[in-house]
Amino acid sequence: MEKKVLLSEDETVKTISTFLRGFASTGTHVQTLTALGYARSKHAGQMRRSGDPYILHPLKAATFAISNGITDDVLIAAIILHDVPEDTMTPITELPCNSEVKHAVELMTYRRCDGESKLSAKRRYYNGLMESKYALLCKAYDRVNNLWTLCDLSRESVVKNIYETEFFLMPLLKDGKELWPEFANQISGLRDIFRGAIYFYAKTYGFEMPKDEPTDDEWSVILGE
Repeated sequence: MEKKVLLSEDETVKTISTFLRGFASTGTHVQTLTALGYARSKHAGQMRRSGDPYILHPLKAATFAISNGITDDVLIAAIILHDVPEDTMTPITELPCNSEVKHAVELMTYRRCDGESKLSAKRRYYNGLMESKYALLCKAYDRVNNLWTLCDLSRESVVKNIYETEFFLMPLLKDGKELWPEFANQISGLRDIFRGAIYFYAKTYGFEMPKDEPTDDEWSVILGE
């Protein structure tokens, strides 16, 4: 009988980081190499609600993107850095990367303006992702990894994430597939993953997904306005 080897959280971080560093070193992935060290430094000591080191989230998202056929240096770097500004209060201008990566990360950074409702902020945020193919794909890989850990959250948070995926992100990915055919295969795969996740969580948590998008009042309840 084979013996299972379980890695500690720190060992997992080191293993994934080593893989990403090796991948980036085989090509001209300058942005990815720089992003990797910077993100690990900025997220050092931060933990997720599950108790896992926070850096595991962007590292796993980037690793999954690579396994899905993504080799684009800008996109992988953006995935690794996408939570740095929002979670470490680091200005976008201080990110050690090129303008394309910075722009994608800026679009990925959720902000709510004074007096703005949660729904208005969400719509503005998601619509803004279409300004950059890197931002849209980054959000998709971010969401894939987050969906794997939804069971750590409350039922209300699960419903909110699933509804946002169905009614905000999925339509954007459909449009993105036409706008950026170089990522068409990856987007098709992501949409299939999201369909499966939506079905799974709806069944598991006992809620039925509507065919039409919720009204503004319904969204207010879903978003906890």
